[in-house]
Amino acid sequence: MAKKLKKKKTGMNPKVKFTLTSAFKGIISNQAVVDGSKESPWWVAAIFFVFAVIIPLIPGFVKINNTKGGAFIASANYGFDTPLTAYAYNMYKDEQELKVEKGILHYYDHGTEDPNGFETPDDEYIFNADDTYRHIDGETGQITLRVFLWDGLSDKKLKSYVNKVAAQKFVRWSDDLPSTDPEIVKTEKYYIPNIMVITPSTIAVALYKSNTTTQVATSLGGLDWKNFSTKVGLFEYLNKAGIKDSAIETLDRPAYINQYRTQVMKQMIRVFNNTYLNQKQKTLWANTGIYAGIYAGIILFLGLMVFILTRGKANPFKVLNIWHCQKIVWWASFTPAVLGMILAFVFSGNMIGQMAFILLISLRVMWLSMKQLRPVYQQ
Repeated sequence: MAKKLKKKKTGMNPKVKFTLTSAFKGIISNQAVVDGSKESPWWVAAIFFVFAVIIPLIPGFVKINNTKGGAFIASANYGFDTPLTAYAYNMYKDEQELKVEKGILHYYDHGTEDPNGFETPDDEYIFNADDTYRHIDGETGQITLRVFLWDGLSDKKLKSYVNKVAAQKFVRWSDDLPSTDPEIVKTEKYYIPNIMVITPSTIAVALYKSNTTTQVATSLGGLDWKNFSTKVGLFEYLNKAGIKDSAIETLDRPAYINQYRTQVMKQMIRVFNNTYLNQKQKTLWANTGIYAGIYAGIILFLGLMVFILTRGKANPFKVLNIWHCQKIVWWASFTPAVLGMILAFVFSGNMIGQMAFILLISLRVMWLSMKQLRPVYQQ
């Protein structure tokens, strides 16, 4: 009988083995980076380039994606909950509604849209602008919340109006505007109430520390109603809280506020989270695109610098063309990208985190140029 021939075991392709070995060694070895980039296929360097651009973007992407529009009142609401619940109570009791339809907020009174529900503020008389709702603390007599329903304001113009309204300082223990008498102004102490401005297209809130003119929190910019489903009432959670029309007049108001303000605040946080979704997506992709461009540009620039630095007559690496120099930097960029990502998570929101990758890749390329690609001078 003929003997069966045994199949010879073939090892890994030498070129593939060399590429993998150089890639792993290149994490810490600059020499492996130089050797691997010269001998390995171009697409390996391209993979390193793509990873080097994407990896440092992860911390910023995660941070923006986790940003909530209602975060500014989620942990501390600075007395916003009680007057907001009282406002919601009055809206529900008077059968007034704010409903979102096709991305626009509408004001309804007894089920019929009231064209006068949103007032248009006047630049000339802004300091005498009337608020739609004003909540006054029963013990101190101070205003704790002013609500404005305004129409026809862009986001940019809205900020200007909010700032103008915030300039209306009130005398402590009084709901009157301060006197213009200089002597009285010097002696009186003032405060600014919390402010909420609602428009058909957006919403804004500014919160102030009690008894002071110090602003402690504001809603994020770029809020809009486009992410609300059709005909969702802004204060519809009062129905969900179990309040019945037949019982609304018998409710004790202080007891009602204590009972339902937690639900009111939860719903208000949801409102701000949803109104921020469009802006968050814009910020997310704009920020990602900008930094991706910066990181890619830095890598390409450093590749050009390596090419320039190796042009000296005494440099044995002057034979490297610009493409080879680019591949060297692309290979070298992976480790700084990973370390930059880690530092960006550690120093989240800090300039160090944002600049970590740029600093690290610059340092590695500089070190590589000084050690592995340096000129050779004869004694």
